[in-house]
Amino acid sequence: MNETKHTTLMDSLKEAIREQHARMEALPFIAELTNGQLPLESYVGQLRAMAVIQSTLDHELAQLNAGELRTLLLGRPSRLAHLRKDLSVFDKLHIPDIEAALGHTRTIAERIRRYRVEQPNDLLGIQYVLEGTTLGNAVHLPDILRTFGSQTSGTAYYYTGYGDRTAEYWQEFCVAMNALHINQDECARLIQVALDFFDELAALFSTFYPLQNQEMIYTAGMLNPEAGDHPVPNDVREIEAAVTAARKCREEFPYFDERYQERGRSFAKSDAAWLTTLSELPGTQLLNQVEWLGRVLGNRGMPRITLERQLELLYEELVAIVPEKTDHYSGLLEAAESLKRERLHHIPEPVFTDLAREFHLATDGELQGRLRRTGDLIVSAVCDQAAGISEAVTSLLTWLTDPERFSPQWFEAVSNTLNKAQKSVNGNA
Repeated sequence: MNETKHTTLMDSLKEAIREQHARMEALPFIAELTNGQLPLESYVGQLRAMAVIQSTLDHELAQLNAGELRTLLLGRPSRLAHLRKDLSVFDKLHIPDIEAALGHTRTIAERIRRYRVEQPNDLLGIQYVLEGTTLGNAVHLPDILRTFGSQTSGTAYYYTGYGDRTAEYWQEFCVAMNALHINQDECARLIQVALDFFDELAALFSTFYPLQNQEMIYTAGMLNPEAGDHPVPNDVREIEAAVTAARKCREEFPYFDERYQERGRSFAKSDAAWLTTLSELPGTQLLNQVEWLGRVLGNRGMPRITLERQLELLYEELVAIVPEKTDHYSGLLEAAESLKRERLHHIPEPVFTDLAREFHLATDGELQGRLRRTGDLIVSAVCDQAAGISEAVTSLLTWLTDPERFSPQWFEAVSNTLNKAQKSVNGNA
């Protein structure tokens, strides 16, 4: 008796997308990459778009309820870290975005968000295509290194994929996908999702090359693919000033990099660029926007003293690189001074300084400088809470009192400084 061979989900997907995959490989973008003639702007445009897509998918997967779908997809090492590393190489070049690519990227991101709400299993179709790119990228890795290797120190993390484990991870993914319990209709739906995604990617990649008549614009995404669509300066000098100011602020408060890592560094740049655009606003509107951002950051573990300092550094960098607009930027300094006045209203400067210094001495120079100015953050968070930012203290302490990171001596110093700061507020009321 003849046995009918069972067609697996992965076999069905592979057969269904065969034609679309061939069309993708025939795009001018791939042809120019293979020929070693692809412009750097095209390569960077691809990395940025894929970073938006990958970050959107990661975020939506994290919203899923526990189950085999969430376990399968979140168990895969995220490639967003690879994309961030690749993009960081080009930070100083301030390469503008390809405007046409932005619309396609947003459409794909919105589709991913809609899938998660309406039909979460559809995310499997997206993940199938993205996992498959690890294999396709490996084929083009030599082309990337030959074309851009001299500018990237011979690295290309996204195209390298999972390195020596790429084939292993792909096989694990295949086994997990084939083990899913889905019916024929669900399989057909996944195939359609994958086909639609391929079509959207083809349209997106068509904007990366050729670049003739493509409008190149400065966007928040060029600084941080996860930043969304908010204004940034259209003067590259101002962008350079914002990036420098963001770096200097992070260096003054190492807590940022320790806690928020690469994602925090990206948002620091895009936030600083957005703050630069506020100099165009009348004083009251500028202060309202700064106040709004301060409350958002304060409730997320970033005391407002960091925003105060960011504004000061931003003003300094802007007037240094664009001196003819010194008066134009004065509102940024005024906003910093407004934040400082409110902070010192709750805890006067001599007391604030003494409390921060006590913490510094009690923590071996704040861990020998590794977390310098943490005392300022603790005392500032207390001021922020007194100003009505309800989660200012708890959002900071969540990290500062993690027993896996810090010693009992550190906890004691945090507790002592917090208690003294809170008493200072009450005594000053």
